[in-house]
Amino acid sequence: MTDQFVARIEEILWPEGPRQNIWMILDGARTIEIFRMLLACHLEYACLYSGQLTPDLEIAAPYLVQLDHGYRDTHQLIQQAWGNSWGVFLRSDTSLKKLRRHLRDFLVVRDTKGNRLVFRYYDPRVMRVYLPTCTTSELRTVFGPIECFWTESKNPEHLLDFRFERGKLVQRTISLAAGVTRTADRPPPSDEPERISSDRPFGAIAIRQTQMEAFSRVEIRKFEDWMINHLTQFFPAQCMALGNTQLRAMIQDGIKRAAGYGITTQRDVCKFIDLMIVVGRDFDCDGRNAWAGTILSAEQEPGSKIRTLHATALHYLRSLRQS
Repeated sequence: MTDQFVARIEEILWPEGPRQNIWMILDGARTIEIFRMLLACHLEYACLYSGQLTPDLEIAAPYLVQLDHGYRDTHQLIQQAWGNSWGVFLRSDTSLKKLRRHLRDFLVVRDTKGNRLVFRYYDPRVMRVYLPTCTTSELRTVFGPIECFWTESKNPEHLLDFRFERGKLVQRTISLAAGVTRTADRPPPSDEPERISSDRPFGAIAIRQTQMEAFSRVEIRKFEDWMINHLTQFFPAQCMALGNTQLRAMIQDGIKRAAGYGITTQRDVCKFIDLMIVVGRDFDCDGRNAWAGTILSAEQEPGSKIRTLHATALHYLRSLRQS
């Protein structure tokens, strides 16, 4: 992150000059460097978790930090955080104590079955997906005393500005390089679930099925991106021959086919797709690789199945080299 971009971000956060109403929620789970920076800085902050925390949980917890305009610690924090999904920024005139109490209400949510889930809404990759899916009542609850949220976009050269205005979400995309702003009014979803918000216990947000699906799509996309980097690193020649578009299509196909065999964990799906690269895209249904179909159709725990498949594939490839 260049000093020019940091200066532009600071102009957006403090358009009227120094004020004590700009905050950041830092996600300590991203890297231990966040906790180290907090210990070394002179900014006021508070952990969003309460009670006696274990050392590991204290390091990985979310923290609410009050940013000071023009302060060296603020400048360094923005410079390190931006583009690395360290957290989100917000503007609120309320006190640290009241803002912390408000933000703590969303740390635990309920799914459609009533199960309690930890909600890392302060991850910019989550917030920029979550807010556009919210209904009017959900937006009213989330924003509360908060005037606006800011997050990095997928492209770190763009800043996303979210506000709750006249009963709807207004999203602005600001180019940090050109200073160009695009505004989009997002009307709330048509399935406004007032019944969900009215019967929930205080402080608990219900995550609807459509929102869960949106989060799932984001996680799948993140895994696809990770797989592209992984395959490019370990199988550069094959990836170059395919090109990015076909490579992503192959990864998407591999995720679906692996799921058909009950293989769903990222580690095991990665191994399945590795075999698609090495043995052949259709290795699991190719008659020349009968061993693969036999293993995959067996009544076996998915983790054991992929381990057996991987070991057998290595033996098969060695035999090909020797012949």
